[in-house]
Amino acid sequence: MAATVPVEIDELLGQSRWIDRLAVPVQQIVRRLFAGPTGLKARNILNGVWLGHPLHAALTDLPVGAYTTGILLDYLGLLSADRHLQHTADLVTGAGWLGALAAAAAGLADYSVLEDEQRRVGLTHGALNVLGVLAYTGSMRERLAGRRAAAVALATVGYALVFTAADLGGHLVYHLGTLVNRQAWNRGPAEFTPVLPAAALGEGELRSVEIGGFPVLLTRVSGRVYALGNTCTHWGCRLDQGHLEGASIICHCHGSQFDLRTGAVINGPATAPEVSFDVRERDGHIEVRARPY
Repeated sequence: MAATVPVEIDELLGQSRWIDRLAVPVQQIVRRLFAGPTGLKARNILNGVWLGHPLHAALTDLPVGAYTTGILLDYLGLLSADRHLQHTADLVTGAGWLGALAAAAAGLADYSVLEDEQRRVGLTHGALNVLGVLAYTGSMRERLAGRRAAAVALATVGYALVFTAADLGGHLVYHLGTLVNRQAWNRGPAEFTPVLPAAALGEGELRSVEIGGFPVLLTRVSGRVYALGNTCTHWGCRLDQGHLEGASIICHCHGSQFDLRTGAVINGPATAPEVSFDVRERDGHIEVRARPY
């Protein structure tokens, strides 16, 4: 039975293109929230560029953990009529509710750049979380009014929704590879290796070469040659199809920007740095050597 669950999810959500009739317009609205320089800065923060990995995944630990603790304390407090347990359940559940709002903001930033199957599953994941937040909002209201049984009932509904949404979130990452570093298993040569005649690379030109099956981007800026992995860490797009901006390369797919000198992320949605190389020109050839990743 367990082996069929991913297939059923794919068939129900990932392959159901009718969901795009809602998923695409919703994404367009979300993208407007992150338009312009201010929106880009906000998206970088929410994507987790400063953290080095997606922020949403880290933030979800708070609501899921707090809601799990809260629902256990809710039932223990309801069965025992222990006011201390009930008060603690209220505090923990409230912390989870606040954490869910923060996680939702980061989730919106991630959703703004999803495509196709991931976007369809992402919409369902987000919709279930919204319903869960609404159920917990009602639960918090009932707690303040002193209606314990109704509060716990709404929390139970909310927890079921959040639990299902969390499972879909795991499906997005582990089954569909959403926001997984596309260079995680790629490395270059440990020693300087000739890759291209120096005369074959002009100023401002973007060239892709392969070293042992590993695609490498070469470019020359202000006379200096730079080399990075040619696969964007965010979505796997080819960086040589992007464009240069100073000493950086901007991916043509979703605008991730990498420093040519170090491979560091300047602007997301990518959060993992690009594989970078030491470069030298010797005997008329460009030679590269991978740096520690």
